[in-house]
Amino acid sequence: MFVKRTGFLMNLSHFFYGLSSIVAPIAAVSMMGWRLPDGDALGWRGMYVIVLMLSLLPVIPSLLGRLPAEPMHDEAEERISYRKLLRDPVAWLIVLLLTSGVISELSIGSWLANFLEKAYDWSPTDASGMLSAFFLCFTLARLLLGPLTDKFGYVMSMMVLSLSSGVCSIAALIAGEGGAILFALAGVGIAPIYPTVMALLTKRYPRGTGTAITFTVTLMGIGSVLGNLAIGGLIEGVRDLYAGRGDDASRVFGLQAGYGFIGAMALLCAVACLVLYFYLRKRGERY
Repeated sequence: MFVKRTGFLMNLSHFFYGLSSIVAPIAAVSMMGWRLPDGDALGWRGMYVIVLMLSLLPVIPSLLGRLPAEPMHDEAEERISYRKLLRDPVAWLIVLLLTSGVISELSIGSWLANFLEKAYDWSPTDASGMLSAFFLCFTLARLLLGPLTDKFGYVMSMMVLSLSSGVCSIAALIAGEGGAILFALAGVGIAPIYPTVMALLTKRYPRGTGTAITFTVTLMGIGSVLGNLAIGGLIEGVRDLYAGRGDDASRVFGLQAGYGFIGAMALLCAVACLVLYFYLRKRGERY
């Protein structure tokens, strides 16, 4: 839909996803403590009922909205197909960078609070607060850095941002508890990856964008599931490996290994962007 300033508008639309990720956990905890007329707490079941009812609200503008006509393209330009994408090195590099970036993004959201509680003995409230700080950085990055992706180029922007996210995650592990804020700052670099990839696909595959997005996101979904399984297996494997050092030490070693993998995925995203940048540059393409 976004034919101009695509990077900015893609990041802006995803900004609202991050905004809800900040508000939702806080609101959910508050709602579970609400008192019903009979004096019982609303609890998690009641909270989920209300949240699921609220999910019907986006249906209203979706039904009332109208999509603009498709932009005109040169008829001589060949439409993309799955067969062509399977033979396109650029498509596979995009899959790799998106998959590694999304693994890092989703895994931080899934494992950060657990890591802080188990490794540093933080309270659930403090750990949730740091997770909210991560989503705050995540959300603001999509709002503020989106315009820069259009200015400096999609691939170069993603390379720098994913590199910064990986460095923050690894540095946070090395610094220990005192560097925990770096976990939250990692959200700045990883947040623009997904929407910027969508902008890149829109620009490189104008005739067949839907096909390119389906191909990329489907493979990314498979890869992200495998990535999260790998994190869980790595945590358990390292914990068992160091079982002789005691339960507490082995648990911390396992969590550090798992979180190190999350940081490594962000660095892999940067490497994939670097390879893609030089490949496109050699072909005279700039995105």
